[in-house]
Order: sequence, then structure tokens, then C-alpha cells
Amino acid sequence: MQYILSIIIITTLSLAQEQNYIWPTDASKTVTAFFGEMRPHRYHTGIDIRTFGVNGKEIYAIDDGYVYRIGVSNNKYGNVLYIKLQDGNIAVYSHLSKFNPIIQRVAHQVQNKQQSYTIDYYLEAGLINVEKGDIVGYTGDTGGLSGPHLHFEIRDQINQPINPFNTNLKDFFFDNIAPIPQSIAFIPKSDTTIIEGTYFTKKFNLNKIDDNNYNLLDTINIIGDFGIALKIIDQVNGQPFKYGIYSLELLIDSISTYKINFDMTSFNQSNQLYIERDYELFSREKDEYYRLFKSKFGKNYFIEDNSSQKNNSSSGLHAFKVIAADINNNKTQISGYFRAKELIKPEKNYYQLNNGSWKIDFKGIQKIYKVNANLFNKENINEKIEPLYDIVNDTSLVVHNVNNTYDVLEFDLNTLNGKTSKEYILLNTPPQDINGNFFINHNEEGIIVNFIEDVFSNKSANLKYRKNGILHSTPMIRSAKNILSSKLFSFNDFLLTQDIYIEYDFDYIVSKKMNIEKMATYPNLFSQKTFKNGQIIISHQKETFFDSTIVYITQPFIKNFNNESIISPFYIGPSSTPFNKPLGLSLFLPSQKNLTNMVVCSYDDKNKEWIPLETALDSINNILETQIRAGAIVGVIKDTKNPKIHNIVPRNNATYLMEDLNNFNIKLTDDFSGVNYQDGIKLFINGKSILTGFNLYQEKLIAYIKENITIGKNTYELTVYDNANNKSTIKGSFFIKEK
Repeated sequence: MQYILSIIIITTLSLAQEQNYIWPTDASKTVTAFFGEMRPHRYHTGIDIRTFGVNGKEIYAIDDGYVYRIGVSNNKYGNVLYIKLQDGNIAVYSHLSKFNPIIQRVAHQVQNKQQSYTIDYYLEAGLINVEKGDIVGYTGDTGGLSGPHLHFEIRDQINQPINPFNTNLKDFFFDNIAPIPQSIAFIPKSDTTIIEGTYFTKKFNLNKIDDNNYNLLDTINIIGDFGIALKIIDQVNGQPFKYGIYSLELLIDSISTYKINFDMTSFNQSNQLYIERDYELFSREKDEYYRLFKSKFGKNYFIEDNSSQKNNSSSGLHAFKVIAADINNNKTQISGYFRAKELIKPEKNYYQLNNGSWKIDFKGIQKIYKVNANLFNKENINEKIEPLYDIVNDTSLVVHNVNNTYDVLEFDLNTLNGKTSKEYILLNTPPQDINGNFFINHNEEGIIVNFIEDVFSNKSANLKYRKNGILHSTPMIRSAKNILSSKLFSFNDFLLTQDIYIEYDFDYIVSKKMNIEKMATYPNLFSQKTFKNGQIIISHQKETFFDSTIVYITQPFIKNFNNESIISPFYIGPSSTPFNKPLGLSLFLPSQKNLTNMVVCSYDDKNKEWIPLETALDSINNILETQIRAGAIVGVIKDTKNPKIHNIVPRNNATYLMEDLNNFNIKLTDDFSGVNYQDGIKLFINGKSILTGFNLYQEKLIAYIKENITIGKNTYELTVYDNANNKSTIKGSFFIKEK
């Protein structure tokens, strides 16, 4: 079977190169997104063609064929058309405003027959034939999108998306711009890996040599197994956007260890996205990094089968090289070196001089020849300035521009006997108290407990916990200015930990305890557990996660958020482990007499707002149910505002000509939970129920009324619900006259 599939893939790609397709629209030849780019929980399976905010531009059959499938929906593809081409491939056009008259008539007939606005209908071969260049529809903004455009796909004979630019469509562009790398990351792949003195992923800027060559100036010090990931974009001559890459190859000491080509995918491989891109960097920092190693759970057509799952830093100096290419084979090379060596952690003594400057004396190092340093604010913010310093007597620093605002020095040194680890010291009076929040970072390799200080303490600390009744203590390292981090716990170790707290040696002992409840999940087992004395129920379906994972509930790691929640917000993790399927969440709220208008929400820390989640109500048991697909702060918001119905056409008691009134033009909005467009829009004209849709982008009602209005007086009633069961109703009448 694998051999047969390989033949199909190779044949599909080779045939695609031989086609003579025409461009699918007259809207423009500006492409806003490429095949294989990142979308929430899936790959982008086509290209997006810009329409400059205009609907109604013509779309064309790119070759001879027949209409194979018609779809209409409120979300996802919206109005979508599938044409089976003479070569066996399928051309897909989505987000259309409408189809051509013949196809539109068929779509209406199917909707009326099925009594559903939403349809997905397959047509018999030859029922509607098309020739190359025929107008088959018009661009629009239906379905789930952020603005008008044409989403265009080419699929092979077995409905698998292939890169449209692996056909002659790429010849509509001139492109000699090579891919542009942004930065590179080194990722620990075991619980003993140390990268530049830490257990954590480390990112590095790249040095540009010329348009086709970049390098990493410093040799990276790594102990243990690791992976590499690359942040990189592509650009095209005359196109104003940034795009995803086409292919990447990693070589270690001139041996190829990883290859990826964005040629073809399958819809059942959407779950591969977050194990092909680095999910930890994405979830934590919203950065998109292409991993240059294969996940052990990877089943991805893009990735070459013999690609490695990790690299190892054995003794000696090692070279790496990344070759990045775009669809036109413009190439960029990124190179550098790594070695198995630990960083120096020098002893230091620092004090203020009479002139207000601060002096730092180092022991155990030879001559300092380079200083990498910043002055930060001691608060948990990232404001910084460049320090003014002098190197004194080869082994000391004098920093001159310390003040009460910028008084935390971040630095590492390059010395004759090697590079030092990154250090942080407070060049001011230490704080009187220590406050902060715990945050757990749970990635594919294990769990790290972090304590985020409100104010830089300038102190070291130990993480203490009980395991099998025995008290353990391990030093925490300062992974960032205001963050102290534990070692990497394995799944089994962390599952057994209890009574976790951080303890500072601060003249007197300062302890901070973490409140956490946790459950173990296994890919092949259903599991369920109650938390918070039965108020929270978490349900794990089989294969919610790729691997054995700990799901946990703890306090939110941020304090100053919009606390409109009727329950105490809580954080549910894992934080940096990709979900394969949604995790079920039920909230039992016995103190609330009526849950009708309650919505479970997640908190968006960046925009400081609650985001409604799709919520189901079990009114008998006083339970709200939802699902999450990532770690989140969760709360419950009461939404009592009714949806709004405005900009109403037909106007009440107005008169129209029959040919002038094809549709209602009514805007439907909701301030919080959103319009319930799935089953919450009810329209009656002259007492008859009318099929309705909803344009998500325009926030407008879609209702084809021509067949349901008559000469003379017509009445209508429109009721709209939001997703918190609030509703609004309007009634009106209008008149239709003959010419």
C-alpha cells in the first residue's frame, strides 16, 4: 500500500509540472499566502489571491473539466466550488460571493431540497461541464476569513492538496529573492541537555554575509541531545507580503540529517503542524520556527522519512549547515558551529564606587576581551538600555550609567579561557520582600517549574518538594531576569511530586508554595478527573495528546487581568505541549441559580480580554461544558447583552420593485459571545420559515427571498440569538409593486 501511494504522489507531482493552467481570477496576481503556511491547528492547503477588498471579481476554470462538488457554509470555505480537471486534479475556489448562474441555480435547488443553508453536494460527471477560461464564479468574503480574497487549491486524484506552485502557475511570477532567515534556536531533547549553560531553548541572531549566506558568529556550547529550529521567511519580487518557505535541509558535519519539502499533504495530517513547527516557541512567544528534526510521532508527507529525531553534541567541534530554498529554487545557506563544552561560571564580587559607578571583580577567569551586556529595570518588564562600561585590569568591569530605573545588569563574557554563562546582578539596594507567581512549562521533553518574580530579588533559591514522602531540594537557576527555573522533571517524576514550594535564603527564610492539582493522561486511554472539590471535571479522550502527558490546574501566572469572571480564574495546562484533539472541560456551579447567559472563556493576556469559548449548558445539573485546544486561563463571564439588529433593508413599510429586492440586507452584531449563526437566526416571511446564512466578515444576514415575496404587502419576523442565549426580535412589513 505504501508503494502504491508513493507512485501516486510521484506521478501527481510530475504530471502537475506538465500542466498549462491559466491564472484562476482577474482580481490580481498578488498572492498573500503560500501553500504549507501555518494556520491555527492546520496547514494552509492552497494559495490566497488578493482582491484588494473588492468582491465580485471573475474566477475562471483553469482547465477543461466539470463541476465536481459545491459547498455552502457560514464558516470555513464559505461558498466553495470544486472542478475536476481533465488531468484528474481538482481545482478548489473558496470564499466566493456567488457561483455563475447555472451553478448558483443548482446550489439553491439543493438547499431547498435539503432544507438547509449549509450544503456539501457532489455532482455527477458531465452534469455541468466547463472549458478553460469559463467564468465559474465571483470572488467574495464568505466563510471564515479576515478579509476578502480567493483561497485557491489544487488537489490530486485522491483529494490530497498539492502545492499549486508545483504547476505552471508559478511561472506567472518572476522571483530571484532568496529566503531570508531571521534567527535560529537550539532546543534540548533530553532532561540532561545543557545549551549555553541552561536547560532551555536558546535563540540566536544570525549574521548576514550576503543575500544567500548567513552564519552564527559564536560557537554554541551544548552538552547532550538537541534539535535545531529556524525562523525564516520568503519574499517574491513585486509582492508586498512575507511567505512561508518551500524546502529546508539540515547537514551536520556534511551529513544530511533532515529534509522537508512543502509539496503535498493530506487533510488527516493537520495534527502534524505543531510537531513540525516548534510549538513551545509558538505558544510562549508567538514565534514561528521550522523544526529541523523529526518528531517521534511524526507521520508527515512533507518530511523525508529518514530524517533524524535529534542531534548529539559529542566531543570536538562540529559544523552545521541549513539549506533553505523557495519554489523557484532560490537558495540561502545558514552555517555555524557547536561543541560539547560547559560554560564558565565565574565567582564575582561587586560594589559601588565613590563616584556612583559600580565595579565587578571576577575570579577564575583570564583576560576579558568581549562583554555582552544590558541594563534592565528590576520590575518584571523588558525595558533596557545599553550600559556604559570599562574593562579594568583585564578581569574587572566598571559600569557607569546605573540609576534607580535601570539597575539590573545582564551580562556574559568572552574570556581567554572561554565563555561565561549569562548572569544577572542588582546594582542597587535589594528588595525588602519577594512576591511572584508560579508557572509550569510542560513541553514534549518534560516539566519545568518556574517562579516569576514581581521584582528582581538578586537571590538564589531552591525548589523543594516531597516525593514518596521524602523531602527533596534542588537549586533553581535564573533562566531570565525575573524567572527562576527548576531542573527538567520527567513525566513520572513530576507526577509523584507533592508540596512544591520555592525557598530563598534571604537573611530569614522566604517560602512560596505552589497550589497545583494534576492528572496523568495516556494516549490510548480515556481518563477523567475532578478538581477543586468537584467543581471542575477534565475529560481526556484517547489521543488528545501524542504522548503521556500531565494535565494540571493551578493559579494564573498573571495578576492584573480583567477579572470579570464569576468564578476565580484558573490555569489549565499543559502549556507548551501540542494538543492532538480538544480536551473536555466541565464546570459545576451550584452557587449559580441560572446559567442561561453564562459563557466559559479563556483569557487573552496580550489584549487583556476574555475570549468566549463554545459553551454547552446542562441546566439540570448546573454544568457548563466546553473544550480547549491549548493551555489557558479559564473563567466564566455572564453575558446579558442582546445581539443587535441594524441597518435594516427592507425598511419598514417601504415599497420596492420586485427585481430590486433579491435579498435582505441586515447587519447582525453581538458585543461579546457572538451571533449564533449555526442555528440561532430565525426568519419568517409571510409566515413561512426562510433558509438563512450569515456572512461572518460583513456580519450580515444572508437570505434569498425572491421566491417567498409577493406583489403587495409582505410581512417578516427576524429573531437572532447570541451564543449566550440572549435574543433580539424585529417585525416589519414592506410592499412589492410591479413596474
